[in-house]
Amino acid sequence: MHIIKYDKFLNIFVTNNMRIIIFITVIYFRRFSALLYPLVDLHSLYKYIPPENEVSFHFVHQNVARICYMQIKDYYSLNLIPFDAKLQTIIIIHGWTHGKDTPWVREMAEALEITGYWNVFVVDWSKLSHVPYVEARIHNLVVAKQLKKFLFALETTKGYSMDKIHIVGHSMGAQIASSAAHAILNERGGKIGRITGLDPAGPLYEWPHIESKDELLDPSDAYFVDIIHTNSKHIGTVIPTGHIDYYVNGGQKQWGCTKWSCSHIRACELFIASIRRPDLFKAFSYESWIKYKNKTTKDLEVYPMGISAGSYIPQGIYFVQVKDEYKEYVLTKTNFVDSFGVYYGKNQLAM
Repeated sequence: MHIIKYDKFLNIFVTNNMRIIIFITVIYFRRFSALLYPLVDLHSLYKYIPPENEVSFHFVHQNVARICYMQIKDYYSLNLIPFDAKLQTIIIIHGWTHGKDTPWVREMAEALEITGYWNVFVVDWSKLSHVPYVEARIHNLVVAKQLKKFLFALETTKGYSMDKIHIVGHSMGAQIASSAAHAILNERGGKIGRITGLDPAGPLYEWPHIESKDELLDPSDAYFVDIIHTNSKHIGTVIPTGHIDYYVNGGQKQWGCTKWSCSHIRACELFIASIRRPDLFKAFSYESWIKYKNKTTKDLEVYPMGISAGSYIPQGIYFVQVKDEYKEYVLTKTNFVDSFGVYYGKNQLAM
């Protein structure tokens, strides 16, 4: 991609497939460097590929001694996979600049598959996510539409109920899950069983203003919505929008992190740790992080955060204190280059 700067407010991006995208740079919201708002998006027909073709679905299956990723291309493919209709199904959706081969995605998928408790799928929209943030934001509805079609196909070919679906989405992936769930509810009246939002994306969803409630994860999207906040007020959402909202270390900055991307990705690492050690994290209900830190927790009810969360937990806001205890349960590290390094430099994301 080539970037032509006319002044500090106007940028023109010329992409490899000859699309011309003009943005205004808006300096907004504390130290977040810039949001890019589109003015014009002119699509050339030259080698243009419909965005729908850039979304793929992969069934994760342990075959003898290794994990296989089987791409689902059509209804016929669904009939070939070793899908167990008796099990719950978890669908993982990555966010901006990530893909199915991003370290946290692979580790989460494989950790889930090894347990044998779930059917596991990964949604890969990496070709639509490796673009400027605002363009990826626009692509969200395309990904959500394809996810809706996939779930309808699963329902039709396998006789599978929507309430057995658990979607785990990070950042934009959480908001994509919301859009798909809303569309499913409107078209067929079905409701997803559970959606877990791992630090859902805030820019162009929650702020500078709420773009559309249909595209912002909330309790109406599934029977149970749990959200883990690790970088609110920066990359993640601020307001509680789930049945359960966990604010880890206050929800803004994480232990040992100096960059926003580090805190943002921490939600994924904590969820992975919870798969391997379901009772690792202890969540307490308090009015605020300050009150949580200043009061004893010995007389309060303790609830889990992560894979073991469920509708049995009273709805509300919960606080969790986490330092390094999760690290022994996470084998890989998603570094800066994997998280936002493609389009934003280190100085721009520094906290």
